[in-house]
Amino acid sequence: MCGTPNTQSEAFTPEQQAYLDAFVASLDLQATFASPPTGEPQPVTIHGTPYEDLCKEEVAKHERHPWDFHAVMRDHVQQGKMPEGTDVFMFKHQGMFNVAPAMPGFMCRLRIPGCKMRGDQLRGLGDMARDLAGGYAHVTTRGNLQLREIPAEHLLNTLTGLASIGLTSRGSGADSVRNITASPTAGFDPLELTNLLPYAIELHHYILQSRDLHGIPRKFNISFDNGGSISCVSDTNDIAYLATEVQPNDEDVDPGVYCRVLLGGITGHKDFARDTGVVVKPEHTVDVSVAMLHVFIEHGDRTNRKKARLKYVLDKHGFDWYLDRTAEKLEDMGSDAKLIRLSPEHDAPRQPIDRRGHIGVHPQKQDGMKYIGVALPLGKLTVEQLHGLGDIAAEYGSNDIRLTVWQNLLIPDVPEDKVDDALAAIHALGIATSASSFAAGAVACTGRFGCKFASAHTKEHAGLLVEHLQQKFELDAPINIHLTGCSHSCAQHYIGDIGLLGASTADGREAYQVYLGGGSDHDQGLAQHLAGPIAADELPLLLEIVVGRYLDERVPDETFLQFTRRHTPEQLAELFLKPASELVEMA
Repeated sequence: MCGTPNTQSEAFTPEQQAYLDAFVASLDLQATFASPPTGEPQPVTIHGTPYEDLCKEEVAKHERHPWDFHAVMRDHVQQGKMPEGTDVFMFKHQGMFNVAPAMPGFMCRLRIPGCKMRGDQLRGLGDMARDLAGGYAHVTTRGNLQLREIPAEHLLNTLTGLASIGLTSRGSGADSVRNITASPTAGFDPLELTNLLPYAIELHHYILQSRDLHGIPRKFNISFDNGGSISCVSDTNDIAYLATEVQPNDEDVDPGVYCRVLLGGITGHKDFARDTGVVVKPEHTVDVSVAMLHVFIEHGDRTNRKKARLKYVLDKHGFDWYLDRTAEKLEDMGSDAKLIRLSPEHDAPRQPIDRRGHIGVHPQKQDGMKYIGVALPLGKLTVEQLHGLGDIAAEYGSNDIRLTVWQNLLIPDVPEDKVDDALAAIHALGIATSASSFAAGAVACTGRFGCKFASAHTKEHAGLLVEHLQQKFELDAPINIHLTGCSHSCAQHYIGDIGLLGASTADGREAYQVYLGGGSDHDQGLAQHLAGPIAADELPLLLEIVVGRYLDERVPDETFLQFTRRHTPEQLAELFLKPASELVEMA
């Protein structure tokens, strides 16, 4: 019978004992379990921030990673209930938004990498909108799509339904890298310098497969601009890659096409992305993005949500510091990507941007091919239209769909001899392929219809404004009107020719603050406040006066933007507000 050994020599051979002694010594248990010199336990920190200083959202992410919510969501489905408390925030990481009390059920925001999807996927979304949601979809201002009015019991069916057609909503909300945008004409734009879409799609998948790139300090926007004919408002992003042609120079940088790097755009906080004095090779943009994200993760504010965006890291540490940390991360990653210091003075001028290039029929760089810009009414698509446009893209094009930040879509690769048939099929769905200079530039967020933060029904008011103005005036150049329901500025009111920010009057009526003279890209600048709050039902008259006085007072060929910017705010008030007040008094 075997007995239990009671001495060290009976338990281990000399060789075993020597190995054990060395192993225990290597653990340095005394150092592991010893109290710190003060006798106090070491504080827990998250990237240097003491645990007790974290905001509630950071605590929630630390206690359960945003990816680990499937069981919680399954429980909600089984009980038929909507999330509450910090669960509302955590569900957003999966793209599922509890938008009560504005609207019942969930809103599901997708991720459409590089704003490119297939026609059959659009048809599949039509099925989901019909069977699981409210019977419609919206195109967003990030070239994305949303489904709405999804009952609690359909939450998981929605997520699995997206997966079945090759789409996802993961990381489309809360503290994530949001939908990565790219020029909608990438790959077929006659003016593009290079096709950056493959890098936007590669970065999308890299992020989706990287657990550590979810639950970052705050939302993050990245854009890839091909330098072509249609803007994707890249300078409103945290990171913007703008294709540029570097000319011969004395800086030892080979001429050719690079991506200029812009950082820190967040127009809701009154800041555009600024040039860093750095270019990178297009094929290095993915590695550079990942390195920059890791620097943001380590240094973003985790105590104050209002100061947690990249802009505030840059404000605190400076651009050179951020670029130096990025270079260190690239070296740690073993990447051969380089941040090349080069002044913009060595860039060739960008080709002009066509402000109507997202509407109508346009030539592609491929011989005999056209793309068709479909004019959606403020981004809304019915089930019939989702099905029909998907089928049209497959039958007349190459099954390719491109969404735009202007809340519409493009159908590329239509042979010239099929354009008329494609247009007829689109028009049969009740959708136009042309638009007035007001409708072509009208952008509106969801508004009070489906957002609990909004102060006004932006889409409804946008439609009424466009209808009123296009009955009064015919323009020779678009006037962009951006309506946003709250200070989050999802419709980026600060970059509109006319920007309208939801508010309320003293007696509680829906109203707007009115801004004039905003723009992006070549026209970059923040719109300046004119008046407000102006009640929504008084807004058509005010804008009628604004547009009418502009047309009467402008010099030949002067755009609305040029007109408003050559006048001071006081002069604009005299031009527009005095006539408006006189008309109100007469009425």
